[in-house]
Amino acid sequence: MTIGYSRSRRSARVGRVARLYGLAAMTAVLLGVTQFAVTAPPPAPAPAPVSVLTVNDTATGGTVGVAYAGSWLTSNGSGKYHGDDHYSNSRGATVTVTFTGTGARLFGARASWHGVAGISVDGEAEKWVDSYSATRQDQALLFAADNLVPGNHRITVRVTGDRNSRSGGTVVAFDRVDVTVPATVVSSTAGFVSRRGNQLTLGGATFRFAGANLYWLGLDDNIRDSGGLPTYPTKARIDNGLKAAVAAGFTVIRSHTLGISVGCSRCLEPSRGNFNDAALESADYALYRAGQLGLKVMIPLVDQWRWYHGGISTFTGWRGYPNAGSPDDNVVNAANNSTQRASEANFYTDANVIADYKQYISHLLNHINPYTGLAYKNDPAVMAWETGNEIWTANPTWTQNIAAYLKHTVGAKQLVADGTAASGMLVANAAVNGADVDILGGHFYPIDTAWATQDAGVAAAHGKAYIIGEFAWTDRTATGELTAAVQGNANIAGDLLWTLMPYQENGQPEPHGDGYAFYNPATSPTMSAILAILIRHSAAMSRR
Repeated sequence: MTIGYSRSRRSARVGRVARLYGLAAMTAVLLGVTQFAVTAPPPAPAPAPVSVLTVNDTATGGTVGVAYAGSWLTSNGSGKYHGDDHYSNSRGATVTVTFTGTGARLFGARASWHGVAGISVDGEAEKWVDSYSATRQDQALLFAADNLVPGNHRITVRVTGDRNSRSGGTVVAFDRVDVTVPATVVSSTAGFVSRRGNQLTLGGATFRFAGANLYWLGLDDNIRDSGGLPTYPTKARIDNGLKAAVAAGFTVIRSHTLGISVGCSRCLEPSRGNFNDAALESADYALYRAGQLGLKVMIPLVDQWRWYHGGISTFTGWRGYPNAGSPDDNVVNAANNSTQRASEANFYTDANVIADYKQYISHLLNHINPYTGLAYKNDPAVMAWETGNEIWTANPTWTQNIAAYLKHTVGAKQLVADGTAASGMLVANAAVNGADVDILGGHFYPIDTAWATQDAGVAAAHGKAYIIGEFAWTDRTATGELTAAVQGNANIAGDLLWTLMPYQENGQPEPHGDGYAFYNPATSPTMSAILAILIRHSAAMSRR
């Protein structure tokens, strides 16, 4: 999508590629919205059967991982799980348990010389647990976190250095963890989405989805500071947007600013070769929460358009190629300015520019998310990396080159999507024969069901999965026709509406002025009716 923002918004989308070179600047109108109540989705199905996975205190990864920080020692004994446990009386030492499931119970020793542990779940406020006991108890229950949202979680145990007046010491011991693992979590959250022929799979079963774009999760242009700069979204707004997606039954989201962050002061790479990982704090949290909520994420890595988070023109500009207008001025772009078009063509041919882009990709994908302990390239919450957003100027050779770099050099465990999908772009022009390309797609402004059906057939003929990466939801009839067609066409793996926005901390919907802001709860009767269509669509896709 051509992302609209407060300084330069567009009220309509690019139509067909034939029109791309003749676009005129358009002004946009901020939407005035008021909250509109909607009927709640149908009740969730009964919980799936669960099992309990018991893991020793030395686990290092997989479904459950244990990581120690600070000074810890090992104690052996027949009463301990697997004959050993870890203990520490060093103030500030921590043990962090990461797991995929709906609950965890931590066990350790209680004794007369043991003290108080501070225990937090998913970064929330600590609860203090006194592990003192007049008589020694091995494998005693220290802490329980039950009925969590299915997904990825993190429990941190901290040695506080405090004790009650009866205790002779401040030791904290950890022995084992019992994790509650529903079968649905194992198959839908812990695993990576894969491709089998032209079908996406998850846990060995065909994976089809309905979803939405939440482009703003890493850096938000709609909420600006006093200097007019975009801001990092708060945890509350991230949670609101992700939970709104889950409430609609969506299982996949797509987010530009989790992957596109170059050339601005608050970007991951503000200037060529200089990286600021602190800029990923919002992205880290968003990916972590998406995983917790069972959402899969598609992430574009560069943008055709010249928006606040940077794109192709940023990379070419760093190597001396001229940019018309300001760096983030999408009114002047490759679609309507020949100088800009000629400059940006070097993104695909200049070896230095390509190297710069690959360096950016490597840095981003090798970043360790502090919430999960995983490099982005190893996070199963990420469904696919997209070579770009609407990079309709890319050629198949370049796309395959980047796809191979992602998979074989960087070592990304996720799928790769061809990023040339744009309104009016035939999928036949994409890297349909790229050996390392898994997903092809289309964007539709307005909706064109016949076009999507035809392109899905082309993708299937080349053994690629096909998705509708963006579509304009505003026409109720067209949305109903599209969702029905997708449900009935096994060659279409899923679809993502443009664009789901959050409610702010004050309870008001966050404004977004491109004409496609979608909210849950809805803000108008038309939106409410379309939300009902999408909820039914989500349920239908999850059964296929």
